Amino acid sequence: MSTFSLNEFYKRNRRSVIWAIFFGLLWVLRDFFGLVFLTFVLAFAAAPLAEFANQRLRMRQGLSLSLVYLLFLLAIGSFVRFVAPDIASEANRLIGNLPQIEQSMVDAKNNLLEQYPSLRQPLNGFLRSALEDDFIVELDEALATERVRLGLDETVLLQSLETGGEPGSAVSQYLRKQDQLLVSALMTEQFQHIRQLAPAAINMVYRGVATTLLALLFSFLLLMDLGRIKHGVGRLRNSRVGDFYEEAAMPVVRFGLLLGRSLEAQAMIAVINTLFTLIGLWILDIPLMAMLSAIVFVCSFIPVLGVFISTTPIVLVALNAGGLSLSFGVIGLIVIIHAVEAYLLNPFIYGRHLKLNPVLTVMILYAGYHVFGLWGMLLGVPVARYFLHDVLGVPLRNRTDKPDTPLVPEPPAA
Repeated sequence: MSTFSLNEFYKRNRRSVIWAIFFGLLWVLRDFFGLVFLTFVLAFAAAPLAEFANQRLRMRQGLSLSLVYLLFLLAIGSFVRFVAPDIASEANRLIGNLPQIEQSMVDAKNNLLEQYPSLRQPLNGFLRSALEDDFIVELDEALATERVRLGLDETVLLQSLETGGEPGSAVSQYLRKQDQLLVSALMTEQFQHIRQLAPAAINMVYRGVATTLLALLFSFLLLMDLGRIKHGVGRLRNSRVGDFYEEAAMPVVRFGLLLGRSLEAQAMIAVINTLFTLIGLWILDIPLMAMLSAIVFVCSFIPVLGVFISTTPIVLVALNAGGLSLSFGVIGLIVIIHAVEAYLLNPFIYGRHLKLNPVLTVMILYAGYHVFGLWGMLLGVPVARYFLHDVLGVPLRNRTDKPDTPLVPEPPAA
């Protein structure tokens, strides 16, 4: 009877063991993915800028890197200094304008029902369905009190719902009061949700700022000492973890370069998205266009959530500047822009940078978001590209119909 040998098992399953340990370490360190990813992004963006200053402006490497990161800090500081107060000011203006906004919503609903009276019950049912049970109970109690005050019988009221009652009649007064109570309850409920989410949002902003500052520091130190770090990593080849180095080093480098290409594609999408938004804001005559465009550009690098983060201040400004109609116009504009981004820009630009079919890119983005959420959107396309070409060996072809060349040269044979 043969005995189990750990060395023999490792020799027979060397590749599987190495990658199992590698992915196990990634799983253990998953809480640090955000910091690692942001450090990589900042280093990837800063390196070519520092190289440009080093070659074209004849600066020393350390000075050029320091200048680039000083510009990064100035950009972040300017964003916090000038953009955050404007957003807070618009939020305060919105709170002060709530009575006018509420009345404009009621007037818009009444105008719609005057033209299409049959929509009253479906529309009221939809608004009630958006309310929680506690608000519905309070609403029904207030409406019952109003019926008693106006001396209305429920049977007569139901018969008059289709016509809306004569102007100035008890039925017309009751329906107007019902509209006001419904809209008021809906807005009160939504602002209550916002107040409940505010601590979590503040904590998320605090963690985001702290992570960004740490990533700035780590990426700066990484690039400043890049030569010695490369030398130190290369020495792992002759160490006890040499097998891990030989097996995982080149795939990690390949994937890093793929991720860099993906970031370049996302930056191009962010520029085009910001340009479209700026044109739309100019057409709609929305104030603070420069500030709002800057927010859109920054949030374009955040898949899915970035849409909602950038839309909020734009809608606030539109509500304060032109009321409900202008805010609906802005929402329509953003829906169109992000539909173009999702179904045209993302597939075309991602596919061109990573040499993937646009239809396949759409499928990857959709599946990545629904299976892995935010990380699926960020890493889905480069991961799929890596597995298709580098792992499975599927030949990806460029526009000249020539086989795709490797991202990095293969290591020489031992």
